[in-house]
Amino acid sequence: MSHIINYRLNQFSWAIAALLLLPLLFTKGMFFDGLTYASIARNINEGIGTFWTPSYTPAVHPEFYEHPPFSFGLHSVFYRLFGDQPWVDRIYPYTMYGLSVLMLRRIWALFIPAGHRAWIPQLLWTLTPTVIWVHQNNMLEAPLAAATLCVVWLLFEGTLKRNYFWSVVAGIVFFFALGIKGPVSLFPLLTLPIMATLYPIHRKVALISLSILILTFSILFSYFYLYQPVFEELFSQYLNRQLRPTLLGQREQAGNAWDSIIEVFKQMILPVVVFIVLRFKSGSSYSLQRGSVFFFLIALCGTLPFLFMDRQHHYYFMPSMAFWMLGFGIHLAQNPYPWSIKRTKWVKFISISNLGIWFLAVGLSIYFSKSPSRDKHIVKAIEHIEQSYRPLNVHIDDLTSNWKLVAITERYAEFYLTENECDWLISNNQRSIEGEILVERYDKADLFLYKKATNSQ
Repeated sequence: MSHIINYRLNQFSWAIAALLLLPLLFTKGMFFDGLTYASIARNINEGIGTFWTPSYTPAVHPEFYEHPPFSFGLHSVFYRLFGDQPWVDRIYPYTMYGLSVLMLRRIWALFIPAGHRAWIPQLLWTLTPTVIWVHQNNMLEAPLAAATLCVVWLLFEGTLKRNYFWSVVAGIVFFFALGIKGPVSLFPLLTLPIMATLYPIHRKVALISLSILILTFSILFSYFYLYQPVFEELFSQYLNRQLRPTLLGQREQAGNAWDSIIEVFKQMILPVVVFIVLRFKSGSSYSLQRGSVFFFLIALCGTLPFLFMDRQHHYYFMPSMAFWMLGFGIHLAQNPYPWSIKRTKWVKFISISNLGIWFLAVGLSIYFSKSPSRDKHIVKAIEHIEQSYRPLNVHIDDLTSNWKLVAITERYAEFYLTENECDWLISNNQRSIEGEILVERYDKADLFLYKKATNSQ
């Protein structure tokens, strides 16, 4: 019976993911960073910019060097396969979610016999608020989490099975991970030193495996840097425009260490509550296993660096959350209480629940497809301008204070916003300036569309 309930709980973890992700699948609108990344990927597919020199808009980052391009290039493949459809903006991060879960389960299976109860870390991770938000909004942390989990799994495979081929592959994937969001993907390098410390039996093999990863990465980086001028230019621009100013605190500042610590603890409320409930129900305590300590230390390596940065956002911590949940999962799996209940009754209940959740997820996805899920009034206003007036470009007074509007316009319209003089003007405030005629007002979006008067008028 235990294998049956385990199977049903595996299905339950996927059903919950469907309920949280599918309702937004066919909707427009997401956090403007995600729209920005989607537009860049679409542009690569359409021949606007290149893989090594991505382009956002003619007026905003015509050469986009804010992040390395590997995720944009991979995302562009989805547009090549499925066309320029709004739902492709979500299919890509949802695919990354599936890959992350696969890697999570593979890592779990290396520490738990036969991968038993792999639904525990999967469900804990899925129900972590920032995890779902990242995948719903096409953030770079979605492919970054998948890539870092893959690196860690490959390192474990190479070390535990003493097969260094996997360490070579890990070096290749690590190169790809750095090509998604730069140095924030470095923390998997500490996985094997931690293993060498906690598991002395694997110390020699772990250090050899790590050396092979570093060597493989170094060869790849050296080749592209020395023999691909476009890569050298990309690296130089990213270093000078983004990475160095960020490390020196010369870019935007957001949040502080205390806020981030609170945010991290908020993400862990669910496993902590589950632990307290199970501890109370079972009436016994369990020691912290070495496996839990191992994953907690990896998670700390992925979390702590952000506490010392001037720019801190909750989604920065998302890639490390998988390792927090692996640590909690190993600890929670010790508790006998959930497995001592009347299993026949619970198998039926979970089976019916799974079916109901899937029906609900599909139904909600159909229902919500009728309207944008975020900034719907702005999306509808921009689409109305596109359909009714078909401008080539539209003037806006200050691009830097309207990143959201820029992102929505670039993704859902065929015109772009610029600070250069144009026949059309869009503003967040009603204005009365000679030579400008109010054409449309979108009260719900707080937008006003103007057209310059001509001499004939």
